[in-house]
Amino acid sequence: MTKKNLVTIITDNRLVADTIAKAVGATKDNESHYLGNGYAVTWTGGNIIEATFKPGEKFVLASGQDMRQMYAHHFSFAMRNYDELLGWEKSGEDAAQLAVIKALWGKSHAIVNAMSPCFDGELTFLNLYWYLRQPVKVLRAWLPRLRKAVILKAVKHGAQDSAKYDKWLSEQLVNHFIETDSENIDNEDGTPETTGEYKAGDSVHIGNIEFQIVKEEEKPLYSMLTLWMDSCVELGFEFEKTYSIAYTLYAKSLISFPSLYQNTVPESVIREMEKNMRVLEHNGKWGRLAKEVKAISRRHNFRNGETAYNGHGIVTTGLHPVGLSRDEEKLYNLIVKRVIEAFRPLPDENKAKKKGRMQRRAKSARKITAA
Repeated sequence: MTKKNLVTIITDNRLVADTIAKAVGATKDNESHYLGNGYAVTWTGGNIIEATFKPGEKFVLASGQDMRQMYAHHFSFAMRNYDELLGWEKSGEDAAQLAVIKALWGKSHAIVNAMSPCFDGELTFLNLYWYLRQPVKVLRAWLPRLRKAVILKAVKHGAQDSAKYDKWLSEQLVNHFIETDSENIDNEDGTPETTGEYKAGDSVHIGNIEFQIVKEEEKPLYSMLTLWMDSCVELGFEFEKTYSIAYTLYAKSLISFPSLYQNTVPESVIREMEKNMRVLEHNGKWGRLAKEVKAISRRHNFRNGETAYNGHGIVTTGLHPVGLSRDEEKLYNLIVKRVIEAFRPLPDENKAKKKGRMQRRAKSARKITAA
């Protein structure tokens, strides 16, 4: 019997695996995986397992099944043939990496799902899990920011709020199974469901995505979509190049995971930015702007009951970049500028804070006089 003495961490690609391996002390490089300190860290190289809906199957949830089991019941799983899809040889490489994952899986008493912190990452892992069909304890390392302390905590304890994570995943799976393209798009051409003039504060729906109209000076944090729009105009980058560089910056622990649409942040990120802004003061291009930020604005906090599992706006992590390529530096500086603008209080906010301080002082003075 194989001795199961490993914890195997599985992520999307080697670049992220390298960052995670350094954090957990898996320093031995074995080409297809890292090993050390009781951990193996490996990667899939993309979504190598394809899920195909079983023809003739009715969409039902049997009593006692959770959504992950229901997913396995309604889909079949096989290695994706990229050679046929894209016209270049990848299947041999995928088969070799899949064999490594299977071998490590068989030696592990726990598997850590460290795929990208988004629903696509969940599907990639579920496809792999049900393809291998080797039951084992699974922890979800949700890593919107690749910092050592965050990685270690997630690898050891899993998702921070497991009940909230399971609820989110179940809802996402239901939407994935049931919703059709016609249900997702309000109009056939994908135009907004409303017409006319828009003003700040309005919400516009395009498909099932809600966009909020803001004043130019409010400068919301970037999502991946708006980052690409600006990088296209200012840097001349196409979407694929923008996403590739943004993902590399994430893998290097310099920015949070580039969520496609979300641009607000939870309160925990706001608190981190109070410290991170001081690091941005050393940015060669925008440091002078960071020095002007004496307090962090909370105007871009989560406000509609969002869950962190749907991602958040792109923020810096508090690490100073070194060794970036020219294009990486350009995109990073574009993000830095927007982060500073988003967290810099607006004049009205400063006035409101000043008024609040004056009111509190007046109240304290009245209490002293009364005493």
